[in-house]
Amino acid sequence: MYSRYDDLSYTQGSRNMPWNPGNNMDVYYYFIDGLLIDTGPSNLAATAIPFFQSNPIQQVVLTHIHEDHAGMAGWLQKHQRVPIYLHPGSLEEALREPELANYRLDIWGRRPAFKAAPIPDSLHGDKYTFDIIDTPGHYRYHKAVFLRDKGWLFAGDLVTVLRPTTIFSDENLTDMISSLHHLLGLPFHTVFCAHTGIHRTGRELFTRKLDYLLALQARIGELRAAGLRDVEICRKLFPQSDSLNRVIAADFSSLHIIATL
Repeated sequence: MYSRYDDLSYTQGSRNMPWNPGNNMDVYYYFIDGLLIDTGPSNLAATAIPFFQSNPIQQVVLTHIHEDHAGMAGWLQKHQRVPIYLHPGSLEEALREPELANYRLDIWGRRPAFKAAPIPDSLHGDKYTFDIIDTPGHYRYHKAVFLRDKGWLFAGDLVTVLRPTTIFSDENLTDMISSLHHLLGLPFHTVFCAHTGIHRTGRELFTRKLDYLLALQARIGELRAAGLRDVEICRKLFPQSDSLNRVIAADFSSLHIIATL
């Protein structure tokens, strides 16, 4: 029903990407010292509920409110009556079920409304203290969870994609650069990603993504200085049409990368 990594329990579910049959995205659930980090999506309830019921969850922290991270928060609140902590900027949003695009509903399902408490600077279990770190970039109201005693970092969606060629319209890669810089100043080594699992040499992931974004930012600056407009820069740097762009271009595109760098 679940696996162990040191004194952490975890399990994994998977969803197929509708625009690319055979291509799956995994979701990882992490529990340690009474703390559940993210709840996963409602479409993976059959995976999530046995994991929740097998672990003595005392509190829940959400790295952010996207439906693949918060989709089961309402279920946990109703059935296990545990406190759920979320970035203060997302508390009002949590009270309403969002109107999601069809492709998001197909992949992850609904994100029912729930009531969250503002996430403090740290959360305390029986054994550990978890530092909560503001990390905008993937989303304006994104948090990472740092377990200093072990050198572990629960990264949400910060390093799910190391070399992005398309991003969501509400992502900001200049903010992402700042967050990566900040986190690399912390003494972590192991990264727990919500979609790619456990990485024992996790600092390398952060460094690789930061190097990619800095090089891309410099190249965009050169092209702007040469007089190219953002649309022209996008065509030059990302010339290949992407199936994801064609399906959900209004929400997810390469141009958002150029605009935020």
